[in-house]
Amino acid sequence: MKGTILLFVILSSLIYSCTLNDSRVAKGGKAVYGDTVNLSIPEPIQTLHPLYNSDLYAHRIISNIFEPLFDLDGKSNEIVPRVAASFIWKKDHTVLRVYIRKGILFHEDACFNGGNAELTASDVKFTLEMACSQNDINQSNDALIGKIKGADVFFKNKEINTISGIRIVNSHCLDIELNGKYAHFPQLLTSSKYGICSKVAYTYYKKNIINHPIGTGPFQLSQLSNVQVLLSYNPSYWKKDAFGNVLPYLNALKFKVIPSEKNDVLAFKNQQTDMISEVSPQHIDHILYDLNALHYKKPFAHRVMVIPGSRVSMIVLNQQLDCFKDPRIRRAIDLVIDREIIANELMNGDGIPAKQGFAPPSTYYNNNELPKKPVDLVLAKQLFREAGYGPNHPFPVMNLYIAGNNSQQAKIYCQYIAKQLKTVLGIETIIHEVDLATRFSAVVSNKAAIWKLGWSPDYPDPEAYFGLFYSKNPTNKNQNPMFPKVNSAIYDFNFSMGMEESDNGLRNNYFTTCDLILQEEHWVLPILYEDFVFVFNLKMRGIKVSQIGLFDFTSTYIKPL
Repeated sequence: MKGTILLFVILSSLIYSCTLNDSRVAKGGKAVYGDTVNLSIPEPIQTLHPLYNSDLYAHRIISNIFEPLFDLDGKSNEIVPRVAASFIWKKDHTVLRVYIRKGILFHEDACFNGGNAELTASDVKFTLEMACSQNDINQSNDALIGKIKGADVFFKNKEINTISGIRIVNSHCLDIELNGKYAHFPQLLTSSKYGICSKVAYTYYKKNIINHPIGTGPFQLSQLSNVQVLLSYNPSYWKKDAFGNVLPYLNALKFKVIPSEKNDVLAFKNQQTDMISEVSPQHIDHILYDLNALHYKKPFAHRVMVIPGSRVSMIVLNQQLDCFKDPRIRRAIDLVIDREIIANELMNGDGIPAKQGFAPPSTYYNNNELPKKPVDLVLAKQLFREAGYGPNHPFPVMNLYIAGNNSQQAKIYCQYIAKQLKTVLGIETIIHEVDLATRFSAVVSNKAAIWKLGWSPDYPDPEAYFGLFYSKNPTNKNQNPMFPKVNSAIYDFNFSMGMEESDNGLRNNYFTTCDLILQEEHWVLPILYEDFVFVFNLKMRGIKVSQIGLFDFTSTYIKPL
């Protein structure tokens, strides 16, 4: 079912007990204060700065420490103010005036003389300018630079210390002037990357700010190590529930490093964690059977949440290597990959074959008009010969890099792809299983010819997919090194028109044209559209999961059934 959250509730007849750290019941009699939610992450996280991290697992933590200007309602897809109190469009939809909530405090820290400081328009301006800078802290993509007036000049010229299009009106109001009528610009500002940071904190810590994540969110960092991340509740948090109770209800969030899916599932079964943050769909039946038939522990109530795939799993060809410059080679490689076999036979239904474009279908993007990718081994061989390769002129050995939490799954289909390349085209491929940092290093040093990559959008909009390849966005060593730029005037034109178009039908047409060009360029070969699958212990109530896989624990509490 597209664009919806499917909930499957599996209840046992037994009721478990839990120990709370705080017996206070909130007004309304629903929520209970206290306790800690135990979660898992697949590998250690080094820093928790919104702009410095691009990893989904890090942003699942970051989104509870920092807050962006806006949220996106998961049901209506409408903009909901968060740090912002409201906004209005001015000057024919080219100036966004944002009014900031009063009384929002940053977490208590030494940089504020041991106390708190109020978030103001100056902090919003600072955050947006940092996101448009060449500062090493900014390792986000470049989505803002082409849209905010003066941001491109600010990015290129380090002597300019402010963006002309961002103007402070007063302490709790600012104007953001854009280069065009970007009606969907507020959606972009829902990204957790643009969680508002303190200008005072940066002045105090400088580049060491990446080790001091100081936001305004419901939780604040207490411990960051190679084995766990501990967040404690923010006693100065501004939000209240419908009954006037202060939020959050929880005392803490504890994220334990559990490297393997097997151990992650085991920890959940033993109730050492309260959620399996991601589980392979082909394993879900086995997991649910075990959970309901445990012989050595009492079964406990749980539910499964499936968010249909906003994530795309792909392999990328290195744009810098001469061997891939001939488009016939790239097309030949794409033609030997049977995505139906990968999804249905190798992955046992884990994901949807990515045969129709780069971005998955969703409530905000329709790819039905795109042609489906064929599998044609005869044509692949012909293209390869036409490009001058064969027994007398063998293709260079390819190094394919895999990293991340699902590397074991990726290895299965990457081995299939390597076998196809060898059998059909005679290309020798060496697969390297590494950590994320090693893969990144291999890409930027051109040691990697091919790499497996997963992409989840920063905000639910087609622009979050197609902006990755927009050639007019300025780049540096930190911004999108994993994605090739598409040097196509037609692509750039359609992407620009899509950014400015307010009619959703016309906007979709522009972005499907971009999608078609990506499909014809063959630099990026989407393999699967992947679902997010989570299993929760039902004693954990009130958690919200966004359509891009981020967790909101603001209103979460622990309570027996």
